[in-house]
Amino acid sequence: MRKISQKLLSGSALRTVSLVSNGIVAFILLPFMVRHLGDRLYGFWALAGTFVGYYGLIDFGLTATVAQYISGAIGRKDDKECNLVFNTALRIHSLLGGSVVFLTLILAALAPLMFHSSQDAWLFRKVILLLGVTVALDFPLKTYKGLLLAEMHFDTLSWLSLLNTALRTMFIVWAIVAGYGLLGLAWATMLAAFPISLLTLWFTHKTFPWVRIHASPMNRKTTKSLFSYSVYLFVADVADSLRFGVDPVVITAFVGLAAVTHYKIASVFADQYLRVMISMLGVFQPLLSQLHSANEHVKIKKTFFLATKISVCAASFLCFGLIAWGKPMILRWMGLHYLDAYGPLVVLSLAMLVDLWQLPSVSLLNATFNHRFYAFSNLAEGLLNLGVSLILVRRYGILGVALGTLVAAIVLRIIVQPWWMCKVTDISYSMYMRQLSGSIFRCAGVISISFPLVFWGLRPDYKYIFSSAVWAAILYALGSWFLVFGPDERKMFWNAFGRRNNDPKANMSTPSSTLDSEEIEARAGQI
Repeated sequence: MRKISQKLLSGSALRTVSLVSNGIVAFILLPFMVRHLGDRLYGFWALAGTFVGYYGLIDFGLTATVAQYISGAIGRKDDKECNLVFNTALRIHSLLGGSVVFLTLILAALAPLMFHSSQDAWLFRKVILLLGVTVALDFPLKTYKGLLLAEMHFDTLSWLSLLNTALRTMFIVWAIVAGYGLLGLAWATMLAAFPISLLTLWFTHKTFPWVRIHASPMNRKTTKSLFSYSVYLFVADVADSLRFGVDPVVITAFVGLAAVTHYKIASVFADQYLRVMISMLGVFQPLLSQLHSANEHVKIKKTFFLATKISVCAASFLCFGLIAWGKPMILRWMGLHYLDAYGPLVVLSLAMLVDLWQLPSVSLLNATFNHRFYAFSNLAEGLLNLGVSLILVRRYGILGVALGTLVAAIVLRIIVQPWWMCKVTDISYSMYMRQLSGSIFRCAGVISISFPLVFWGLRPDYKYIFSSAVWAAILYALGSWFLVFGPDERKMFWNAFGRRNNDPKANMSTPSSTLDSEEIEARAGQI
């Protein structure tokens, strides 16, 4: 048990390092690429990346499904079933990779219809073909990654992610400095992926000697079972693409390619905000699942209300930080020319805040097998986001697109989701809204007290920005500890911290917690 706990702890730490590293690289590369490529060409690259990002939907949620099914087979020590699931999934993923190539060819053929300039159409065709082939080659590897997830090799996946980030960054910098432009960026992306693919194959076959690729046809029963589980994950993925991935397309159509770059600056901050919160709160779902299986209804409610309070506390401060320090940060990071990204940043931060207040309720819906509602409500939010964005973009530009995200989040996350969650989980709606609003009010009070003490840091200087942000975090943490959380909750935190270090039984929930966080984080990465 200790060996497993140490492996999971190192994997969790490495996932955090990988997340932070990607954020730092994105922070450094964005102004570098914009300065060398210009607003229009970088917007062109961002648009191509958006189209390629949609290819992730073709996975149909199978990667997480493979991890789920193989985990059960490994727990039963059934190597035969493991091989059956692995081979079936590998064949499905290979066919899906072929469909990616087919769709890429169609998209390349339609390039003249999407661009008025023949030169732009030619460039888009070249770039999308290179990126599409890169994604298609990665599809069979998704089965191997699902296998690594099933055995909780998060440390290996994190190291591979870090290596991929390092290689991609080096190749991108080289391509830009050498003057190869967008085609160079596409080649850099492909070249960085090859070593990671080979290492994934090598490590998987070394770790799992029972893995054998069979020549037999796909098992129909296993195929049906896999898709019956993954269909709702697919619906949720489609919804996430509508919520977060369609904005650059709308901006390109109604505002222009250059505006995509300005909007990207705001979305980078919102993306990191969402990732941090998901990593922090993903541990609650497996605990709620265990309590649900044990019919511990009272403990479910206590855990859920505590998770909601933590979510409100952390999400509110991070949202406040983006709004307060976002403007001087953009000025220092990108310059005065990109200050129009601050408005969308404020709106997107508020939209993420509304979403993240409800993150514990999503965990509760999943834990109690009411995940179908979340999949379809997520889809409804995505469609509403698209509709409102199309209406507002004509008048308000990139700010209107961000407002579409906020309006949809308010309708679905504040009005619809809490009502349904309380209905299916037997939690009092009035009690939940009192708890939620009370936490929001107390957190707002702590922010109003701590902010005047760090007002001096709101200037476009990294030294002032980061030092004042650290002081604000310290003041907010101290204030929240005494004003937001009660004595019993503070005592519970101390006890939980002690048990984590001394009680080996406390580590038993770590595998489920880590797997859940990894799966949710993968979906957030689509932003």
